[in-house]
Amino acid sequence: MGNDPMKLINEFFQSRPKRTLLDSIDDAFRKNSTFAASFLVDVKETSEHFKILAELPGVPKEDINVEIQGDDVIIHVKEQQHQNRRIGGVKSVSLPHYVLRKNMKAMYKHGLLEIQLDKKKPKKIEIE
Repeated sequence: MGNDPMKLINEFFQSRPKRTLLDSIDDAFRKNSTFAASFLVDVKETSEHFKILAELPGVPKEDINVEIQGDDVIIHVKEQQHQNRRIGGVKSVSLPHYVLRKNMKAMYKHGLLEIQLDKKKPKKIEIE
């Protein structure tokens, strides 16, 4: 039997959820900040690319950090004030299974961060 119920139960209890409510609360207190990430993130897809767009008006490029952790793209923005608005925090975007985790490109122009990842090419099946 390949699916041993005890093994599955053990794996379930050993694997930790990605983000729990308590982790979020701990993060909020650790940063001594009273607001969550305060920037908009949008996802767009073309036939070849998966794009993540973040609106970061007035944020210097040096204050933005982007990384891939497992199946998530994490965007860290140093907190700052811009036109009576606070911008900063951390946002995470989960990547679908059909997106490649390599060759990520990030461009930042005019307050818009664009992260681009390639999608897997569909396998063509010849019909006999």
